[in-house]
Amino acid sequence: MEMPLVNKCTATECAFNDEENCHALAITIGEPRQPQCDTFVTASVSGGDPDSVAHVGACKMADCRYNSHLECQAPGISVGHEHDLVDCLTYQPA
Repeated sequence: MEMPLVNKCTATECAFNDEENCHALAITIGEPRQPQCDTFVTASVSGGDPDSVAHVGACKMADCRYNSHLECQAPGISVGHEHDLVDCLTYQPA
């Protein structure tokens, strides 16, 4: 199984974000009720590998149409602000 890419992240205040690209090696999405990016963090230093693009390592949103055994099966995802949280914008209830 290949991990899906984070195609775009508009949460530019995140330490892993550089020009709307996520540079964490892998991110985790979700809690039982909200598809938020668990990897989102603000810090005074940049995080991640500037030569890498993030993948979705795990997704805890079991009710998402792209979720299989808590792994994302979407071809890629987008992350950004949804209300006052940073969420997976690709999330779709099954």
